[in-house]
Amino acid sequence: MVLLVTIAVSAACSSPTDRSWGPHDTGSFELAPAGRTPIKVFYAVGSGDVAGGRVVVVMHGTNRNAAEYRDSWVPLLRHHPWVVVAPEFDRQDFPGVAAYNLGGVVDDSGDPVSPSEWTFSYLEPLVEQARARSGVREADFDLFGHSAGAQFVHRYLEFVPDAPVRRAVAANAGWYTETDASVSFPYGLGDAPGGVDLPTLFARDLTVLLGSDDVEEDNLRQDDGASRQGATRIDRGQRFYEVASTRARELGTPFHWSLQVVPGVAHDHSAMSAAAADLFAR
Repeated sequence: MVLLVTIAVSAACSSPTDRSWGPHDTGSFELAPAGRTPIKVFYAVGSGDVAGGRVVVVMHGTNRNAAEYRDSWVPLLRHHPWVVVAPEFDRQDFPGVAAYNLGGVVDDSGDPVSPSEWTFSYLEPLVEQARARSGVREADFDLFGHSAGAQFVHRYLEFVPDAPVRRAVAANAGWYTETDASVSFPYGLGDAPGGVDLPTLFARDLTVLLGSDDVEEDNLRQDDGASRQGATRIDRGQRFYEVASTRARELGTPFHWSLQVVPGVAHDHSAMSAAAADLFAR
């Protein structure tokens, strides 16, 4: 039996408004969900009818450089009524792979963590804050992550089945939690904390986005579990998608994921952000 995990988070966050956000605004604020470590969030507002638009959550890579990720989206917002929020999970409060890449579902020893303490649990209060400050009416949000942020994104969909995500893009992840129960977590779903509802996961609108030139080994995890997934990020992303599509066929369940390769792009979060923006605009 698969145990579905729902993250329950108090709505008591930092005060919603010192002022409301208007078109073309940029800045930062502190998000402090009840009982959790405060984090800094960088934001940018697009143009037009923002209230009728959508929140886009942007997850940074291993450098924990949320402001740079936000900056990459500023020119992409010129013709879209979107509100981009880029939370920063710094190394001091969210150290290592367990706290960020794995969403905090396990600790550094690999022991399960209570869902209320997962790093994943920040996203819904973050979107609530962005909606309160900007006036966006739509509760569902779009989700983009690059590199370590892409690891966060695909695992968020795996472990938070009821997350109000309209469309997600995981770009240039270095390694994955594959949808294979014969492979032990974190490389597969064997003994994964809480279990994963595969039909719900496969029904998600998830794009595995890969740069055609992302073949360097800089900062690429090379242990046995990761190396089994392929030699390069593009190899590993293609395998992640193929394992999932095969499993969906075996289960006879709808599969709504897509795989896209961006030509001429390596490990570049700005170029991949532009490709993701095109997907969100559809």
